[in-house]
Amino acid sequence: MATLNQIFRQSHRFNTIGVRHFSKAFSCTPQPQILSRDMGKNQWYVHMSRTGDSADLGLIKSTIQRLRKDCDAEGINLVLGFGPSLLKDLTSDLPSDFQDYPSPGYESKDGSGKVAKGTQEELLIWVNHDDKDKIWKAQYDARMALENHMKVARETPTFIYGDSLDLTGFIDGTGNPEPATRDKDVAIVPDGQSGAGGSFIIAQRWVHDLKYFNGLSLDDQEATFGRTKKDSTRLKKQPPHSHLSHVELREGTTGDDSTARRNEITRRSTPYAFHDGTVGLYFIGFCKDQAPLRERMEAMYGMNGQVRDAITDYSTPASGSFYFAPSIEMLDKI
Repeated sequence: MATLNQIFRQSHRFNTIGVRHFSKAFSCTPQPQILSRDMGKNQWYVHMSRTGDSADLGLIKSTIQRLRKDCDAEGINLVLGFGPSLLKDLTSDLPSDFQDYPSPGYESKDGSGKVAKGTQEELLIWVNHDDKDKIWKAQYDARMALENHMKVARETPTFIYGDSLDLTGFIDGTGNPEPATRDKDVAIVPDGQSGAGGSFIIAQRWVHDLKYFNGLSLDDQEATFGRTKKDSTRLKKQPPHSHLSHVELREGTTGDDSTARRNEITRRSTPYAFHDGTVGLYFIGFCKDQAPLRERMEAMYGMNGQVRDAITDYSTPASGSFYFAPSIEMLDKI
């Protein structure tokens, strides 16, 4: 497995990424798993917030450093993200335009009652590895060390399904930048800006109604995503309600492939399945600015005048948070 100090290896579906082969030079070092498309077969996401004024910031800092060392020693991929309230207590090098996820969430204006629920927390721990026992132990040790100082708000173990499939059977991540070496250009704050080497994160747990989705015709399913199910080929004509028509930002109309892309993001999403039958997709996306993440959510819920994204007919975010993943150099100073 790749660690924080190793060159990224070939992913499940994409070409090898090497730290030394990006198109731009960065003096600040991003957290490697943000840029590596080589994820372990098992993931664990833990969201935490401080318990109150009695929370010991020094203990939180030392626990973060211990978690980094433990993950590096075990070959566990780790990303640490901080919400606005905790980040300002850890560093003065704050990225610009870093906002909380809205509460109660992104709300549709079409009378459907659809909402992308906001559940902003202060700390995101994302660990992944092929061996589930390793990531369980890493996150468990961290949360036990933080007991009485930070409380777990929610956690989601996820897994890689097939050849990077969503549980709907559609390929996930097709819209990522190509070639993969462009991830750094779209996801990492450039040198010379506040928070250089870091990345803005959106993290959401989407709950799927698979019975509803599987009841749709193949044509309707493909129109929902804007891609074919078999090989994720982009539909020549995008329906206005397709997912691609809302999230593929362009210089002109969103989803119009006759114009250049803008404000791209890179995604690392994986499915989950709970014991009570709840299933869905854990979505995590990275961008060098937060505004494009907000723009996509506003478009999906028709807050910008577009028709609502058809994906929201069968899937609903049960949680949503914004975080910032600082550079390695910033983490070292915590």
